[in-house]
Amino acid sequence: MKTFREQIAADNTAAFINLLEFADKHNLNGTECSAILQDISVAEGLSTGTGSSQTYPGIYGSRLQVNCLAEALPELPVYGQLFGVNDKQYLVESCADDMGILTIQLVANDR
Repeated sequence: MKTFREQIAADNTAAFINLLEFADKHNLNGTECSAILQDISVAEGLSTGTGSSQTYPGIYGSRLQVNCLAEALPELPVYGQLFGVNDKQYLVESCADDMGILTIQLVANDR
């Protein structure tokens, strides 16, 4: 009988980060591995001034959430690190390890 932790590790590969279900092959910072990418593009306006002088200079960029097995990467990404996904460079905003699955939040300035 498997322990709870052993079952979670098996489920991470068999169910969540599975090429037949949710994941695809991607190049994550030079490492080919199975991952789930969720693109969250942003066009966010920051308001400056008040009344008739109020303006909204835009900040244009993209956010990407990456889920992969922690064991798939040679090192865990850290805040501020340059991190490549396929052919695009991002900065790491955060990285969390939830029982063997990493959730990596990335940002890029597309302007």
